[in-house]
Amino acid sequence: MLKKEDDFIEKLNTVRRIKTSFVIASATIKTARNGKDYLEFSLTDKTGEITARMFPNRDAQDIFENINQKSIYLINGNVDEFPRNSQNFSIKVDSFQPLEEDEYHLDDFIRTCQKDPEELIQEIITTIDHMENPYLKKLLQEFFNDPEFAQAFSTAPSAKIYHHNYQGGLLEHTVEVLKICKTACQLFPQLDKELLYTGAILHDVGKLRAYDYDLISIDISNEGKMLDHLFISANMVKEKIDSLDEDMPENLQTQLLHLILSHHGEVRNGWGSPVDPKTPEAVALHHADNLDAKVKGLLQKING
Repeated sequence: MLKKEDDFIEKLNTVRRIKTSFVIASATIKTARNGKDYLEFSLTDKTGEITARMFPNRDAQDIFENINQKSIYLINGNVDEFPRNSQNFSIKVDSFQPLEEDEYHLDDFIRTCQKDPEELIQEIITTIDHMENPYLKKLLQEFFNDPEFAQAFSTAPSAKIYHHNYQGGLLEHTVEVLKICKTACQLFPQLDKELLYTGAILHDVGKLRAYDYDLISIDISNEGKMLDHLFISANMVKEKIDSLDEDMPENLQTQLLHLILSHHGEVRNGWGSPVDPKTPEAVALHHADNLDAKVKGLLQKING
């Protein structure tokens, strides 16, 4: 049974009854101001994510324990504004039941990049091919000439919630940051463009290990929770540098790793960078990454 067009999350912007299928991506028990427990869900489909709440007449814990999270359920309830007159829509759930595989179409729930992944990956390959710095070119080739790596990089998400949080999101975000950096180099020709391009391509490579994902859900992996993707990215790049036949100059290594570790901006921002951006290329990469993430995140919120 295909979902009706008006039942996708991006269309849930009016007060009305609804009976359709969603992934219960997560569920928690919360306590209302009257002291009664209720259930809060994160529901997803291929168009986005929405919060839902259920105020059961029976034990919330018993209902919670029988939910198979990251599975597809038929949800019966009301779309409503919460808080009132806020234009923030959520679902008040009356009842729900799990669906069997023959009762839904998986394509209704798989969130994927809408851009052509072949064109996106070709942007990276072409950039590598035109590089003249032998160390940076060889490093990138070691990553992207590996079919298994290239496939994983092309399908991974870039985030759980905030931006590019769908299959192929990492590749899309990387290419968008790369293109912003190319524009920056036109405006500021003094920048070391090949160093900056390499940082743009590899700045989030650790997200391959920072997230666990399947066709219908994205979670932060244990490694991602413990180490964060900035450290994982820098470590993956350092390991690859150490495996090269020719030793990369120490200063070039340091500058590249600095780009990766500082790309979330100044430490005082609290966004995860262990060091402030200290070079023009690091500043450029930070602002390119931040611009793409913030604009994309807002567009996703507006468009669903």
